[in-house]
Amino acid sequence: MKALRLLIFAVFLGAMACGPSQRIPEPKPLPSGVNFAGVWYSEQFEHMYLRQTGDRVNGIYTYKEGGTVDGTVNGNLLKFTWIDPGDKGEARRSFQGKGYLQLVKDGDKILLKGEWGYNDDVAGAGPWTAEWVRDMDSDDPRNLEDWRESR
Repeated sequence: MKALRLLIFAVFLGAMACGPSQRIPEPKPLPSGVNFAGVWYSEQFEHMYLRQTGDRVNGIYTYKEGGTVDGTVNGNLLKFTWIDPGDKGEARRSFQGKGYLQLVKDGDKILLKGEWGYNDDVAGAGPWTAEWVRDMDSDDPRNLEDWRESR
C-alpha cells in the first residue's frame, strides 16, 4: 500500500512539473473563401492587422504599445510567435511567446479561437480570440512603427 501511495505521489509530481497543457487542435480544412488576412478585433489584444502570403502570416496587434505576430498556416490553424518589444524609454521590458489561432466560421461571423503562452509555451497564459472586421486597406499599418505614428 505504501508503494502504491509513493507511485501515485510520483505521478502527481511529474504531472505538475510538465506545466500548462501544450495541446494544440488538429488543423482542419480552411473554410471556403477566407484566410487569415485582414483587420481583426480581439477583446484581449485589440486590433490585429494580419497579412498572409502563401502559408506565412505576419502582422501586429495594438494592445498597449503593440506587438508583432509571425507564423505559419496549416489548413485553418495558424501557429505563431508573438513579441511585445517593450519600451526602453518607459523601462518596460520585452516579452515573447508562442500561440495558435484556429479560423472558424460561425454563421456569418469569421472567428479566430486560440491560446497564447510565454517563451516556448503555446498555451497557458490565456485565450486569444478575434473576430474578422474587414479586408486590409492600403493605408493600414504594415508594422508597429507605422501604427505608432498614426495614433
